[in-house]
Amino acid sequence: MINRHAKMFIIISLFLIIGISLFLYFQKPEKKTTVAYGFSTKDSEIEAVAEAVSMIKTKLPNPDYLILFSTVGYDSEVVLREVNKLLPNTKVYGGTSMLAVITKNGWHQGSKASLAMLAISSPKITFGVGGANIDDYPSAKEAGKAAIQNAIRNAGKEGEYPQLVLITSSPGSEEEVIEGIEEVIGWGIPIIGGSSGDNDLSGKWKQFANDKVYSKGISLTAIFTDLKIGYFYEAGYETKKENGTITKAKGRVIYEINNRPAAEVYNEWCNGCVAEKVETGGMVLTEATFWPFAKIIKTERGIYYLSIHPLSINATDKSISVFANVNTGDEILLMHGDWQLLLNRAKTTPQKALNSKNIGKNEAIFAIYTFCAGTINAIPPEERPKIPLFVSETIGEDVPFIGTFTFGEQGPLGVRNHHGNLINSIVLFSEKGS
Repeated sequence: MINRHAKMFIIISLFLIIGISLFLYFQKPEKKTTVAYGFSTKDSEIEAVAEAVSMIKTKLPNPDYLILFSTVGYDSEVVLREVNKLLPNTKVYGGTSMLAVITKNGWHQGSKASLAMLAISSPKITFGVGGANIDDYPSAKEAGKAAIQNAIRNAGKEGEYPQLVLITSSPGSEEEVIEGIEEVIGWGIPIIGGSSGDNDLSGKWKQFANDKVYSKGISLTAIFTDLKIGYFYEAGYETKKENGTITKAKGRVIYEINNRPAAEVYNEWCNGCVAEKVETGGMVLTEATFWPFAKIIKTERGIYYLSIHPLSINATDKSISVFANVNTGDEILLMHGDWQLLLNRAKTTPQKALNSKNIGKNEAIFAIYTFCAGTINAIPPEERPKIPLFVSETIGEDVPFIGTFTFGEQGPLGVRNHHGNLINSIVLFSEKGS
């Protein structure tokens, strides 16, 4: 039989054990958000992935999530296979970029190809990656629905709505993909990213979703977080006085503006910038980069301008093919810019994103930057490396980021998400701001 003193000793010991256990539990260091990045311009896919992953692992051995952008000189299947081999427990999102990729370390363009990675582990963010091959579904809209449902399921958040969706899709049916995503998550959630690119519009672009590589597909990340998310999506061109109404259009072809042949009206608006092509037909990509159209989007929040890039002129009917859907009745105007204005967006757009949530310089944890490939082609090659420098100077030299060059850009204007052209956008995550 245990005597009274022994009982007291046992009780006191139990209280001490419980107290020490609670103390140690609450003294455990709180898990923090950790971000790492890597890049490579090595010619071998295997060596390039190994170099970039080794840079990441010095800071973050087992990331939860990885953004991967690479150029098409690499075999994307080999790249993704190697990434999954070296980071087997990491969710992977991304796609191909035109010519180069960027990080806070600069402009990365190899003699053959280049790639960049941004890796994240955070107790404050849940990532879900989902993909879909568009040809496996009755329509691009249905593929968009499937991709976002897969992403939400991958996050373990079925029945919940994300705070943000990152998108990388193949060019050609972006509006329908957005429509499908919004049918699942509604209108108010920003969908930001771009259409994967290649170096010459030859269709070599790819999209990455975990262990899948698509040629005509969709990769999405559904992000669930309480962190502050600052973002901005804009073309940044000057608006001109020339404006009118599309009086005949179908899909991505404008036939008439103000009841006149579209190419003739456009040529007058841009002071003869495509005069020869009105007669002969042909591509107008270069000329139109400095003279794009913009849809006028009127909402209760204000008036927005969605830039649209003319692609080519048909000499027979004087129609203009463009890189985004247009409709009869759309109001449009002319925009104008030069390469200096396009380059300086790498300062102005990140600053607007910081301002959107009162995030200060060096207060963001990480960022994702999207820059239109068409505008890159308009910037002299020797000036292009200034883009990552400008981004870093604006958001803060301590903030890691990754960037890609795309064939179309998606983002929010007003209450809806849109697909436009010649646009740049940035998304920043921060524990500070409001």
